[in-house]
Amino acid sequence: MNQFIQVVHAAPEPAAAAESHGLSVDPAVVGFQILNFAILLFVLNLILYKPLTKLLKEREEKIKQGVENAEKAEVSLREAQTVRADMIKDAKMESQSMMEKARKDGEGLKNSIVVDAQEQAKKIIDGGHQMIAMEKAKTMEELKASAVSLIMQTAEKVIREKMDPSKDAKMIEENLHNYAA
Repeated sequence: MNQFIQVVHAAPEPAAAAESHGLSVDPAVVGFQILNFAILLFVLNLILYKPLTKLLKEREEKIKQGVENAEKAEVSLREAQTVRADMIKDAKMESQSMMEKARKDGEGLKNSIVVDAQEQAKKIIDGGHQMIAMEKAKTMEELKASAVSLIMQTAEKVIREKMDPSKDAKMIEENLHNYAA
């Protein structure tokens, strides 16, 4: 501090600067300005730059994780929809093949026993409808269970701090009822 006062006192007077061609650069003042600027840069780096970059990196990671989770959920949903569509397609094909068999059996036996053929065809068709209904119910339950799991995982990650488990389960059930309808 004493050196600064000495340097300031040792600085030439403005009148002396005017006498020496009007413009002068005092190395001590320039040195102190450089030192002040370096200290300012260090403090700003310590106080603002590092915390801000850390905060931005954390936010970027959270966003990236959210996008990855959404993509995983979308892929899982597509897979579940594909499985469901395949199961329905298989059930329809099986039902159609059963109905075709019933028709052939009915036509072959029509001449000999018309009444028995009609009853048998009715039983086969009813069985096919029941099988379709059971497969549909089974598929819907599997899809519902898969959707519950996906929704719970996604919801747990997204709103973990905002809801408790009972509210979470209630919200998922409501969404599933709306989805099923």
